[in-house]
Amino acid sequence: MKAHDEPIEIEHLTRLNEYGPDDLFICCASFEDRCLQSALKMGASFRVRFSVIFVIEEPFYKKQVDTNLFKLQAELGKRTSEGVFIIRCQRGDPIEGVSQLKSIWSRCKPKDTDEPSITIDISGFTKIYLLELLHYLVTEQNLGIPRVLHTTQTYLPTKLTRGVEQITTVPNFFGIISVEKQTLLVLFLGFEPERSLTMWKHFNPSKTIALITNPPRHGSSDYLEYARKNNSYLLSQPSVEVRDVPSDDPYATRSVLETIYSETKGPFNMIIGPFGTKPQTVGVFLFCLEYPRAQVVYSFPTNYTRSYLRRKPGCTLLLPLSPMVKV
Repeated sequence: MKAHDEPIEIEHLTRLNEYGPDDLFICCASFEDRCLQSALKMGASFRVRFSVIFVIEEPFYKKQVDTNLFKLQAELGKRTSEGVFIIRCQRGDPIEGVSQLKSIWSRCKPKDTDEPSITIDISGFTKIYLLELLHYLVTEQNLGIPRVLHTTQTYLPTKLTRGVEQITTVPNFFGIISVEKQTLLVLFLGFEPERSLTMWKHFNPSKTIALITNPPRHGSSDYLEYARKNNSYLLSQPSVEVRDVPSDDPYATRSVLETIYSETKGPFNMIIGPFGTKPQTVGVFLFCLEYPRAQVVYSFPTNYTRSYLRRKPGCTLLLPLSPMVKV
């Protein structure tokens, strides 16, 4: 795959393997229509040996999830030569979901682990599932960074979730926390103020760095203004510093976190809350590969607002990632 430095908008998805079908295509059937877009953009010559569709159970949106699952099965069935696997899992238990992938791995793993051809469409995954899936493929299986696709959305700025159900440390991202150090909380802020504020109150950090997506996607100032207004209480606190982070460049996100880490690693434990974009969450994963002392935390929302159902799929982006990176 040709290297690129910026996210690239794609209209037709081609194979990674020029000599035959790709090894694996992984996606998630969600209640958002954008989860279909990568499969719909597969070119006439696209072939893959195995496809894996995660289905994260959402009782309030079961009809939408099942409809999109049916459509994904139909599209991927045309392109998949050896098998389409369905993994049904609970929103709050990503370890169990990934364990189901482990149970079928001997059947669908790449033929050549030194040169695997794997594509992940991250559009439908929750951020905690995304972190666990990448950890399994890159850290446990040592397969390098897969090709990553992300379909954006077009919508009016509005709250995405309501309430907070649970706060947890993300499994496999516990970091190394010293009782002798102060707490630095790094929060990626967006349109979920309750989740971020609850996290801030829970940890009561000595210092907080709030990362706001700027410049906003498509240059729309409405998104930036809404994100700032949405999180105005947190941003007004004297211990909170605001910095910018790009929306769709994982390596640039990693660079922002590296700078923060280098400035604070002496007196502070670094705790990260990823409530921004999904490409930023990929950047958090890349950072943790290099700096495993950092801890990643997550707060589960009580529910998702129905604003998701009014959103339309935007462009599909190929993220600037090197598939040859291994650990």
